[in-house]
Amino acid sequence: MMRIHMAKTFVMAAFLVTAPLQASAVIPFDVQVPLVLKALTYDRNLKSRAGGDQVRIAIIVPAKGNHAAVEELMTSLNNIPGRTLNGMPVVFKEVVADDDSAVEQGLRDGTWAAAYVMPGFSRADIVKLRKICETRRVLAVAASVEDLEHGLAFGIGAQGSKPQIVINLPASKACGSDFDLALLQLSKVMQ
Repeated sequence: MMRIHMAKTFVMAAFLVTAPLQASAVIPFDVQVPLVLKALTYDRNLKSRAGGDQVRIAIIVPAKGNHAAVEELMTSLNNIPGRTLNGMPVVFKEVVADDDSAVEQGLRDGTWAAAYVMPGFSRADIVKLRKICETRRVLAVAASVEDLEHGLAFGIGAQGSKPQIVINLPASKACGSDFDLALLQLSKVMQ
């Protein structure tokens, strides 16, 4: 019954977008964030990756990146009342990627369930971030669905004018996630 309700939530959220979306565009965070959080409830390994009584999500920001995108994301997060996943509160923390060691150190400090990778990283940087996330068993969430092609694990794209969950299955498994079949059936899955 709970899975049916969640599936309906995904379908209803899809109708929130009224303007056509480009596949290469970043889906607005007020649409993207609720879908990302809801999708994370389908990760059977979330609790073990979270490692405690809260779900910690790092927001990885390029040092010279688009800070307006970070502000938009933070506004979207603040508009979600009672952020919880599977009964655990969700905590976000910004990690500025001044260099490779800054991200690695940021993810080393505590247990992270996911890393929300903001737009603005080069392909080479995305590859490095993916490797760090795999090593630390942190789900690499792409704010820009294009970054899934470069190895990030999960994101929100568009199918026509509707948002679409996109899962890079090998990358998500390498990061320690195990998404339920119910989510995979609702998503575009990259093999």
